[in-house]
Amino acid sequence: MRPNVQVSSRFVTSQNIHQIGLLIEVGAHQPPRRAPINVALVPDRSGSMSGPPLEAAKRAAMRFVELLDQNDRLAITVFDDQVTTIFGPASAGEHLAGQSLTRVQPGGTTNMSGGWLKGREHVQAALVEGTNRVVLFTDGLANQGITSPPELVALARGAAAQRVSTSCIGFGANFNEDLLREMSRAGGGNYWYVEAADTMADIFAEEIEGLVVLAAQNLTVTIRLAHPHIAGVSLLQRFPTQRADDGTWTVTLGDLYATSPKSLGLIFHIENATELGPTKVAEVRLSADTVTGAGIEHQVITMPVVANLDDADHVEPTVERTLIQFGAARAREDAMQHAENGDLDTAAQTLADASARLEPHPSDPRVAEEIEDLRAESERLHSHEYSALDRKYHDARRHAVWENKQAYVRKMSRTPRRPREP
Repeated sequence: MRPNVQVSSRFVTSQNIHQIGLLIEVGAHQPPRRAPINVALVPDRSGSMSGPPLEAAKRAAMRFVELLDQNDRLAITVFDDQVTTIFGPASAGEHLAGQSLTRVQPGGTTNMSGGWLKGREHVQAALVEGTNRVVLFTDGLANQGITSPPELVALARGAAAQRVSTSCIGFGANFNEDLLREMSRAGGGNYWYVEAADTMADIFAEEIEGLVVLAAQNLTVTIRLAHPHIAGVSLLQRFPTQRADDGTWTVTLGDLYATSPKSLGLIFHIENATELGPTKVAEVRLSADTVTGAGIEHQVITMPVVANLDDADHVEPTVERTLIQFGAARAREDAMQHAENGDLDTAAQTLADASARLEPHPSDPRVAEEIEDLRAESERLHSHEYSALDRKYHDARRHAVWENKQAYVRKMSRTPRRPREP
């Protein structure tokens, strides 16, 4: 792990409060060896996938398979109302894996739980000292087998406790994004949204490319408050978080990839600081199971958080820009809540306000694209254009920003293309 802790402080004169912006970034070098991958691909082949969606999904899955090798383990299980394993579990290097996908045809209804359970069974049967994962792909709602979202999320959480993680990929307008996102979160994997069939292969590739450069698993950040006058802590992203009785916060960030650092943003509110000057306000503890040349090694790093409390601003531009980006992601969440309540004008204004807060930082290409996207989506809402695709787009994009999935944001961006719900 390569941690970096940056601080940006502001003094609020009227309230005698110091606002301490904290940005924790955790990167990683390319691991000295690639950890083995034990994966079950579980694509939906129900009737709604018929035509271009299923063909695009098959091509994407084949590209996924091509990035594995003979040292990896693979199973492919397809589902509609029936569940069928069409390959493996076996070495991923066998050419029959790709051939099995070419023969998949659309079927009936959606027994999502049956497909996931069979995939979990295959992965659980031969755990490796690396990644053990079920990758579920669907375009519809679970309407056969176990259909209760809380039960499905609990199953994913239970599998994660037994070292089998879950990633979910949702396509189109009709799947339940809340369910797939929460299954992925509870299951310790990734959630991906595919809006258009022609981006499917690229987004499938995000999942496998991450596994190939996996640097650490089970990354957690624990923040211990060290200043007696901290009046509150604001967490800017929605990660699984636990708060202990002693005032420490533990945030679960999941897997760490060499190509994609993890970031965590917080704001401390300190009232009536009596000790001025450089002061320790917190301590950060990072914990993860890192991939080394010899195998998996548990690593712990502890770092102090020091802020200058001298009744003046000490602004760090990188911290400020990143925290504003996290705030813009939350604005998408707020805007969609307004839209769901039928108040499209307030939703539009919420996105426009978020865009305006980003405008002081246009030199960063990621911020410039975010500004353009927020403006365009605000205009659509002002025109009372809103659909299930819009909700899924904003939901996926806000989480991608929080999780620092920059390549995925570019691939899913509507800036060069504005699809409409069929």
